[in-house]
Amino acid sequence: MKTESFLGIVALAILLSVHSAACVKKSRLTGPRERATANPPAESTSPISFASTRTVTAFVTSPVRASYFYDYMPTSHVDSLAASGMNRAIIKWIADSLTSRGATELRNFTTRGAARGVEIAPSWALHGPTRLKALATTRRYTWSQAKTVEPEVGCPMDKVFLRSALLDRANEIFAVAPGVKRVVVDLELYSGSRHHYDAGPCRCAACIREYRSIRGSKPTLEKSEEQRLTTILTSYFTEFATAHPGVEVGFFDLDFNSFFHRAMALATVKAKVATHDYTERTYRTGASDAAAAKSVLTGLGVNAPVTGGLILMSFTPAELTAEAKAMADRTGGYFIFSTYSLWADPSKRLGRYALQGTPTEYWSAFRAANE
Repeated sequence: MKTESFLGIVALAILLSVHSAACVKKSRLTGPRERATANPPAESTSPISFASTRTVTAFVTSPVRASYFYDYMPTSHVDSLAASGMNRAIIKWIADSLTSRGATELRNFTTRGAARGVEIAPSWALHGPTRLKALATTRRYTWSQAKTVEPEVGCPMDKVFLRSALLDRANEIFAVAPGVKRVVVDLELYSGSRHHYDAGPCRCAACIREYRSIRGSKPTLEKSEEQRLTTILTSYFTEFATAHPGVEVGFFDLDFNSFFHRAMALATVKAKVATHDYTERTYRTGASDAAAAKSVLTGLGVNAPVTGGLILMSFTPAELTAEAKAMADRTGGYFIFSTYSLWADPSKRLGRYALQGTPTEYWSAFRAANE
């Protein structure tokens, strides 16, 4: 999603600089970077309130029945998911780094998820403008023969940027929640003119120098960068696997057709790191497009689970029940963008967050799909 949707001004001035850019996946039809309201409403649309606080130590993970929502929402939202039969919460931490507030939210969500049998999969955007500016690097994504520079997008071949965005960002999560077994990285670009690294290889001065230094027969610039990037990422994922054994690294739209996404997928295989594709190509069409996402990864030799996304605005509650069941049959699960709409004040259910029914009807639809 390239369209940004700003849903309010955050009351805390310390977050203003962080919340100046778009927060969630643009191709996922973007969500609010700011908090929806200075005084968020209670989880009034939750279908059931749990009385028991029994800790659940084993998560149900197949089929995947997941929701995507935001870190600033109340932990009681996990109760709503559990009551409707969902077993995974992909929660987007909006800030470019894990703040003290974000760390508290993470601890609270993982504790609540364990008690309700809902696995928490923390998510973050690979690109964070404030984080990038703080790094000792000036390399930026430069594309096309015209050498268009994206000033707030890191060079995809830059080891300094990649280490910070992947390894360091993950380590922030695990320092707070060492029991997390899945993380989800958002590969989309939010600060530049491109949705992804989808305008071809990087042509910054450093990338051109590296390419020219190759001796003998050369592949194309794009193929060369894909190969070298695969090597860089394999090293980083191997390091990740050593530090966090058994942890799955998932991605939104790993099946997207770009040299960057292909390198990312191939590197997980070479490093023997479990991965997961949460594809967005099914957002509006449903299960009918799920096979296409799987075929992309299979063609690369990547045997990873694919979970199809469904966006609420495209389906009535009745349609959603049918599509969620079909998606679970074809891909082994689904994820919803976004149950934020079922929590937010009605005045905020605009554009990509619009609904074709009431929150109560959608919660009922989830329960019917998950029976």
